[in-house]
Amino acid sequence: MQLTATQRTPYNVKALVSVLLGLVALIWLVDNALPYQLSATEWQTYFFHRDDSDYRQLILHFTFFPRLSMALLCGAALAIAGCLMQHLLQNPLASPTTLGVAAGAELGMTTSLLFGIAGGSIIQYSFAFGGGMVAAALVFLLTAKKGFAPLQMVLAGMVVTLFLGATNMMLVMLNEQQLTSLFVWGAGALAQQGWDNSITILTVLGVILVVVMAMLRPLSALELGSEVAESAGVNVARVRAIGLTLAVVVTSVVVATVGVIGFVGLVAPTIAKMLGARRFVHRVFVSGGVGALLLLTADLIIQPFSGVSSELLPTGAMTALFGAPCLLWLLTKHKFASSFKAEEVASKAYNPKPFVLVSLILAAILLTIASCALFLGRTHLGWSVTADLNILNLRLPRVLGAIFAGCGLALAGTMIQRITVNPMASPEVMGISSGAALALVLCAWFGFTPTRGEQILYGGVGAALVMMVILQFSKRSNYAPSQLLLTGIAVSAALDAILRVALSSGQDNVQALLTWLSGSTYLASYSDVSALAFGVVVLGGGTFIASRWLDILNLGQVSAVSVGVNTKRTRLFLLVMASLLTALSTLVIGPLSFVGLLAPHIARALGQYKAKNQLIVACFVGAILMVSADWLGRTLWFPWQFPAGLMASVVGGGYFLLLLRKD
Repeated sequence: MQLTATQRTPYNVKALVSVLLGLVALIWLVDNALPYQLSATEWQTYFFHRDDSDYRQLILHFTFFPRLSMALLCGAALAIAGCLMQHLLQNPLASPTTLGVAAGAELGMTTSLLFGIAGGSIIQYSFAFGGGMVAAALVFLLTAKKGFAPLQMVLAGMVVTLFLGATNMMLVMLNEQQLTSLFVWGAGALAQQGWDNSITILTVLGVILVVVMAMLRPLSALELGSEVAESAGVNVARVRAIGLTLAVVVTSVVVATVGVIGFVGLVAPTIAKMLGARRFVHRVFVSGGVGALLLLTADLIIQPFSGVSSELLPTGAMTALFGAPCLLWLLTKHKFASSFKAEEVASKAYNPKPFVLVSLILAAILLTIASCALFLGRTHLGWSVTADLNILNLRLPRVLGAIFAGCGLALAGTMIQRITVNPMASPEVMGISSGAALALVLCAWFGFTPTRGEQILYGGVGAALVMMVILQFSKRSNYAPSQLLLTGIAVSAALDAILRVALSSGQDNVQALLTWLSGSTYLASYSDVSALAFGVVVLGGGTFIASRWLDILNLGQVSAVSVGVNTKRTRLFLLVMASLLTALSTLVIGPLSFVGLLAPHIARALGQYKAKNQLIVACFVGAILMVSADWLGRTLWFPWQFPAGLMASVVGGGYFLLLLRKD
């Protein structure tokens, strides 16, 4: 039935009023953000015959307006890239940040700086593009056997982002003087000193749009599905390859110019659909407009505060902070299809191995590595074996802390993977470890110097708050696996944004936490180890008692309900246990580690499929990984030392990517 003019009018009036109110708000924000107020005559002089002797007009011309143009162009570019990714992959959660492309481009940019390549050169953009393509390729390799399922791709993107982020952090620590400024740039700083960058992004964006318009028919055909498009003569594989390459190109240019800007590429296409843009060509342009306005609005809001105490609030981090609540809101409003649920593909063949034999071998390996970490080290004279009690007294808390932290993270990771029935879930993805880290960073940011006991208290509160947020937003879905994971991703992104803002502030007490944030055992004391050991033993014992539930939940929702398990309460209880284990481990070694992700996989690769057996073997594996990482980080690059969590993330993360590819 067609609506009459009278029926359509109210909606048109509402839309017009909304647009006008939005324009008024935008004009007010621009006026509020202006560094200098000019009279009408001075504005006329500025636009038609700029007075170069007036420093106010020069600052407006070379700093303020280029920044506004960068906000508009970068927002439009990232939104169009996100729209392309979502359309080509038929995945509403795809975006430059969720698929790891932004993290890859950032690593490429860091690498180019280490080679001394000047900013803004074509070679630097090539490095960023190469990093983005590597990240995208890793995500596709990881999810190829899973059919590129939407949630699987997002989780793979998180894994790749964690791995590349750890690699980038290691490069920063190796070249601290040269790369410290990357904390501000990497968080998405839009400050400009001229129009060159705006012209570059405008040119690239224009070329991308021309290519998209030239490919409009085959791209639009993908809306009907891959099979229908193939039957119509469209080479789907080629169209997707070209389209994704265009998205990576525009993302890489933006990252190489202003750093990582989160959530614009994810939120803008979603808002475009909500505004009624159904056809692909309409979604591209509406998404671009929405993304431009989103980033401009965020930048205008923070500009008046960016100069307080000579600090800089990175716009990219703030957009992630604003965007995370939007994603949480979307998760509460939309029911995701069953394809979003991360169901683990059944193994083609099980190869169980004797549990006792595997445990004994791993125990022997752990004892050997722990002995090496205690007695074998390096000095300025080379490798040496020592039994000096003073040295052992310094090393023993680190070794014990690494052992129990590795056990705690391994237990938490195994539980989360079985609860969510997804092999790529982990405490890092859920954002629980970031909650504990954020609490301590905020203490340092506001000038507090808490004692070790207070640090444990504040970190525990931070982890508990994150856990409560995740549980609250997953309550309506009865703590369904897909909802838990997506909520965790959104919360983790928001916490990471706050961490980036804090680190970019340049405060000495915040920078001092960098080593701990990388997963260091330097500060571990006997009291810390005692508390961690007690918590891991008590919570681990409860986990072993609940191992039967883990076996049943791993069979899937239908099977678990059919045998009488209250999946809602069971998941809630087990998730609380996993959160507490994660919080305890994070407070000792920091939030950065792949142990919770990697240990359960290795346990399965060693032929342990029952929950109880997998938990015990994963504990051995986690302890071995953390002690090895701590020892290697302490000795290989002597006199420099790398935190254990960072070493575990780089080495273990690379192995994990290979492991997933072979599965």
